[in-house]
Parts: sequence; structure tokens; C-alpha cells
Amino acid sequence: MTFLKKILLVDHEPRVTALVRRALESTGRFLVKVEGDVRLAQHAAPWFRPDLVLLDAAKTSESEQMTRELQGEPTLKDTPFLYLSGNPAVEKKVMTGGFLSGYSFLAAAVTLEDLVRFVEDMLTPAQAPVRVVKRSR
Repeated sequence: MTFLKKILLVDHEPRVTALVRRALESTGRFLVKVEGDVRLAQHAAPWFRPDLVLLDAAKTSESEQMTRELQGEPTLKDTPFLYLSGNPAVEKKVMTGGFLSGYSFLAAAVTLEDLVRFVEDMLTPAQAPVRVVKRSR
């Protein structure tokens, strides 16, 4: 039995959350909980226990505070955070590396297919290296 990966999507724009949620859930691999307010998301995260948190980068100070607080929770300390932005100034920084202040970052110009692929990559554990063991005779 395969369990769905849980994603907490925090964005104040209902049209954005509807598109992102539909794109992720249509793969059959993700369960998305949407919160339009950072404070509500902070309360929901400990009981929802997401595998990934997607945040609106437009609310940077609130999102950063939430990230710090959630990473202080023992059950969420290793949860990855992905910031989404529609800010053209930030998009230039994204193109140079994909990380901003130590967090993964995607510009709004990314397609939904690319977003889904990026999320899948973030939540797919790297395969353990194959070890060759020689048997002694």
C-alpha cells in the first residue's frame, strides 16, 4: 500500500491554490491541504504533518516566521519548504540557483507540470547506492 505525500499549501490567492492543488492531486500521489492564512497554517501543520510546505513568497516576513516556528516543532523539523513567487525581481535570483536564504524557490513563470515535477523530485528519496559485496570462498 502506498501512502499519499501530504502537502500544506499556504497562499492567500484562491485561484492560485485551486490550480496548484488540482495539478498536484491529479497525479494521484499527493494530498493537498490549503490554508489562506499563515496563522491558520501554523496551527494546521502539527496535526496534518505535511511532507512538504508550499508557501507564497509575497508574504515573505510572515512565511519566514512560520518556517522558523514549524522547524522548531520536533515532528516538522526535517520538513522541506518551497517558496513560490510572482515577483520578477526574485525570478532573476531563482534562475541563478533555485535557493534563496537557504530555501527552495520557484518563480511563478514555471509551468504547473514543472512545479509537479519539482515537488516529486523534492519528495522522492534518493536511492541508496548499490553496494557490491564479494563473497569469500
